[in-house]
Amino acid sequence: MHEIASQPSFGYFTAALLATAAVALSSGMQFLVIGLRHQRELMYQAYAVLCICIAALALSNVLLDCATTLAQATLALRLMYASSIFSFPAFIVFVSTYTRKPVSRFTFGVILMVATGFFWFDLRAPYGLHASLSAGAPMVLPWGESLFTLKVQPSVASHAFHILTYVVFLWALLRSWRFYRGGQARPGLLLGICLLVQFTAMLWGDIVIDIFDQPYPYLDAFAFLPFVLLMGVSLASQLRARTLQLEQTTLELRAEAETRREAELDLRHIAYHDPLTGLPNRSRALHSLAEMLADANQSGRHGAVLMIDLDNFKTINDSLGHHVGDRVLEAIADCLLAVAPGESTVARLGGDEFLVLLDAGSHEAMDADATAALAMDVAESMVERLSVPLPIDSRILAIGASIGVAVFPNGDAEAADIVRCADIALYRAKAAGRNGARLFLPHMQRDADNRLELERGLRTALERNELSLHFQPQVSMSGKLMGAEALLRWRHPELGDVPPDVFIPVAEETGLIHALGSWVITRACAHIQTWRSQGVDFGGRLAVNVSPWQIAHPQFVEHIQAIVVTAGIDPEWLTLELTESALLNDFEAALATLHALSNIGFRLAMDDFGTGYSSLAYLQQLPLDELKIDRSFVSALQPSVPDPLAGFIVDIGRRLGMATIAEGVETEQQRARLGAMGCDTLQGYLICRPLPEADYLRWLAARKTTASEKSTIT
Repeated sequence: MHEIASQPSFGYFTAALLATAAVALSSGMQFLVIGLRHQRELMYQAYAVLCICIAALALSNVLLDCATTLAQATLALRLMYASSIFSFPAFIVFVSTYTRKPVSRFTFGVILMVATGFFWFDLRAPYGLHASLSAGAPMVLPWGESLFTLKVQPSVASHAFHILTYVVFLWALLRSWRFYRGGQARPGLLLGICLLVQFTAMLWGDIVIDIFDQPYPYLDAFAFLPFVLLMGVSLASQLRARTLQLEQTTLELRAEAETRREAELDLRHIAYHDPLTGLPNRSRALHSLAEMLADANQSGRHGAVLMIDLDNFKTINDSLGHHVGDRVLEAIADCLLAVAPGESTVARLGGDEFLVLLDAGSHEAMDADATAALAMDVAESMVERLSVPLPIDSRILAIGASIGVAVFPNGDAEAADIVRCADIALYRAKAAGRNGARLFLPHMQRDADNRLELERGLRTALERNELSLHFQPQVSMSGKLMGAEALLRWRHPELGDVPPDVFIPVAEETGLIHALGSWVITRACAHIQTWRSQGVDFGGRLAVNVSPWQIAHPQFVEHIQAIVVTAGIDPEWLTLELTESALLNDFEAALATLHALSNIGFRLAMDDFGTGYSSLAYLQQLPLDELKIDRSFVSALQPSVPDPLAGFIVDIGRRLGMATIAEGVETEQQRARLGAMGCDTLQGYLICRPLPEADYLRWLAARKTTASEKSTIT
């Protein structure tokens, strides 16, 4: 640059060309860095290459204007055409990407091949793209600056290059116009202005200078200066807009991430907490218990689990509605939090079940017995607190609770096992009368296992033919056979004979009582039909026990009627014995069921009368045929008892027109006392113990033979 500036011909024109080159070069380098930083974005890179080519074009113009020999001018002209040739691929790529319709790779490859061809021709031909070159008279500008000039003889290659140049510029103008019409007014207008300036400069050189041979310099290099400046401003504006958009997007993504984090925390809270009370739920409680159990195993300390179940919650929920039930649960949660020790965890397992975890690390090291005593103290405090009526809205509700306590660690028991042990203890607390607390003891687990074994065996007892009926006769005071009671018996293959008072409650709790009851009635009907067809004198009636759960079933009447019809027997031959508990839950429904059974023809008996809670007012509404005196009243028939309850029951039956049957008669003294009271029928070991069918039939045959012998002697 210093050598060129020191030439006598150096002046304002060449200085302006140098300034143009400097502006184009700096802009090209700047956007080359930007293109590389923005993941090598093609538009910025193409613009950078185009600016570098423009800088080279301006410098080659400087070399040409300052040349002193033909050889220097020829070299400068070759460089000028080379810069122009390689500017066109970059120009096409830039315009296409700027207007957001990039050319295909194939099109770009063809353009690059054409440019390479022109470049090769420019290097190899003696005069570049021209047919011949010669030095012309120096051009003197108005301010005295002289420029070296050339006289050129155009060739086919130079004409082709000029035509392609116009085609490319017309294509670029069309692209900018469509870009402008497509809604991008500002960038489209800037590109169009730049292209028009360059197009005007091309027409100036080709028409004014070449055709009319006017002594003016070419302005092509200067025409690129608005392009460099305006496109640089446009690209910088777009880049800033993109940067602002990226910043806005970053802020939105951060806000979204924060929202997601908060949502994740909310979901985590929902996943591990009860939505009603806000207490930890079952999953969280088991997880906390597992951690406490691991710490207890390492530290040698003990903790405890308190399983809490509300005693009167279902009644409140059913009678007052779930919204009141929810208020009760919230109040119970507050009560538990108030009573529980500070380091404990209170959780809601679901429904009306709560769990309190006494951490092993919250107190000084104690053995299992001391921990159990502490846990029972806490449990009794909770029972006492929960027994206090709660003010809910405008009501005062009495709830009460039962609590089961289990101490951990307990051998290899895991968290779920500890909770199960507490649940077993809770079951014992409820069975003991509720509103109390029970500590889990090892024998409770054995009892629970036995009960589970009973439940499993009971489900398959029907299929394995393990059930049978035993029969105990019922006779009148004169000794006449009135019938028998069919009693269900179960012989377990491993446990042996299981008493009815053991497996019947299990059947009622598990719902198996319906299947067992149907089996008993079906077998009883089958025995009646068989005995009558064989002429067996069994007294004409067979009594079966009916569970309160069966009476409460809406299809019980239709079901038992279908069994009797299928067996082909008279309903009068079957006596259904029910207990007073069958009337407790819904007396009106039970009364309707009993009337339906009586209308069909079944005989109805009240079993264990006097041991329940039925009202005498209700008793006179029932369509009963018999009252059975419980064995506890029969055993109380002693000479020292002047007015036993058995006589009262006999008197009630006589006044209501019902026959009375005394159960558990074992002595002649009891028979005599019952006879004196006016009891109608006897049942018990004095007459005969319950017998399997074969033994019962033999007993009937022997009794008949004895009666015949007495008749013969008489």
